[in-house]
Amino acid sequence: MAFARAVNTMGLSLVMSFLGIYVVEGRGYPAWVYGIICLAANLGQSWSNAWAGALSDRIGRRPLITNALFLRSGFIAILGTQVAFDAPLWSLAINIVISSMLRGCFEPVAYALVADVVPHEQRIAAFGLQRMGTNVGWAVGPALGGLLTLFMPYGTIFYLAAAGMIVAAIVTMYVEDPIRRRPATELETAGELRATLRTAFADRVLRLLLLGTFLCALLETQMFSTFSIYMTDKLHLTKADVGWLYTINGIGVVMLQVPALALIRRLGIARTLPWSSLLDALGFALIGLGTGFPGGALAILTLTGAEVMFDPSHQTAIAEVSDPEHRGRTYGLVGFTQTVGIALAPLIGGILLDTLGDHHATMWGLIACFGVGQAWCFQRFVRVRETSVDVGIVHVRSRRHTAS
Repeated sequence: MAFARAVNTMGLSLVMSFLGIYVVEGRGYPAWVYGIICLAANLGQSWSNAWAGALSDRIGRRPLITNALFLRSGFIAILGTQVAFDAPLWSLAINIVISSMLRGCFEPVAYALVADVVPHEQRIAAFGLQRMGTNVGWAVGPALGGLLTLFMPYGTIFYLAAAGMIVAAIVTMYVEDPIRRRPATELETAGELRATLRTAFADRVLRLLLLGTFLCALLETQMFSTFSIYMTDKLHLTKADVGWLYTINGIGVVMLQVPALALIRRLGIARTLPWSSLLDALGFALIGLGTGFPGGALAILTLTGAEVMFDPSHQTAIAEVSDPEHRGRTYGLVGFTQTVGIALAPLIGGILLDTLGDHHATMWGLIACFGVGQAWCFQRFVRVRETSVDVGIVHVRSRRHTAS
């Protein structure tokens, strides 16, 4: 699965890192228009996240993972054709929405599969390996994509991205599926998403986890939407320079992930989640203080340090609070919440860029505030969860004492 993520991410990052630049600078649309497209695309993905996660508990993980990759490769190739011929923006928007919905059939299901097959004591390392796979793709894709735009039309590069997705789909065909198909119950077929959301938000632990996840998505998505536009439009870097900044992130994750896993084991996810959130906030604040490529590189390295600490801890926390029989549903619900944040992030970033883009420190300082809120949520999540566990232990001991 880590190898499939690497190939898939490398292909997509060849083109998707520069899609906002194409729409805003290449086609002349304002940043908020691209934000609206991303909002619609990610709202579609948020729904498919929840739907696919719950469905994978019934029909298995692999059918959704593999078929989504094959189908999405076709739509990415069509998107390249649309870009090559400067198709109307509304037609590009429809394709982007469909592609995002197909991504929702991959992400939560793939994480649930890893949680299924990995023992508790190895989950942090397993999720770290998944993150390394993703960032190997990020280390190669944006830099290669930025260089390829110097030699070939941007639309043509989409065909290379589609080919990468086909390779990833073929690789996933050989992954063992731990879930056996079973018939759906009435609850699982009628109003499941609404019922799942009500149940989750009634649970204080899950509510804090979901809120922290939402704020994290609002924050981290700025790195892949607002950041690239800001660097080219406000600091006048080239697309190739932006590609190299993303490559620094990818290489940094590959180099730092293994030491970070050892540090997470030493500190525990209870400390790692809030402190890495604060480090993330610091990284985004540094973007507004930096000038040129060196300032961007320093900010990216700080964000990379936060990423390698937070992401494995976050995925492990989801696995630990989820019901093993409905793990796909829990990952789908977290993916739903996360993607709602991702959907809103480009719109919020675009508005801030259009209104405060010339006030660099103020703009990125406001964005960094999401990270401060994220840190508070995960600090509360850890405390409430520990209290719930302690109460549960006392309750069990009380029942045993009464029985004896």
